Amino acid sequence: MAYVRLGKLLRLLDCLRKWKRQAASQTWLHTINTIIDSLGKDRRMNEALDIFSYMKAKGISPTVVSYNSLIQGLCNCSQWKEASAILNEMTSLNIMPDNVTFNVLVDTFCKEGKVSEAQGVLKQ
Repeated sequence: MAYVRLGKLLRLLDCLRKWKRQAASQTWLHTINTIIDSLGKDRRMNEALDIFSYMKAKGISPTVVSYNSLIQGLCNCSQWKEASAILNEMTSLNIMPDNVTFNVLVDTFCKEGKVSEAQGVLKQ
């Protein structure tokens, strides 16, 4: 976590790539979620999506936090279709959106002047 705070995200990603050789574990979930969130904040969504795919391939089940981080990053990059696809994937796996999910979507849509879309989110 300190690497992220110190802005050494690339170094942390290198460490993660080295860990690929080891068996994945649920203990890595918090660290991976932090990496995904940080990449999203840096608008590096291709890398965030790669890490997300890696996590799933290693049998680490994403949580609502994982999905929220991706959705927020995609919304910040105005990638609405991709954010919608992630939301659909999330709900199809019976991972229910929480207050954070809805707040991210409503906030983003309102900031973009997409009030009807924000209202649609609230009706869900």
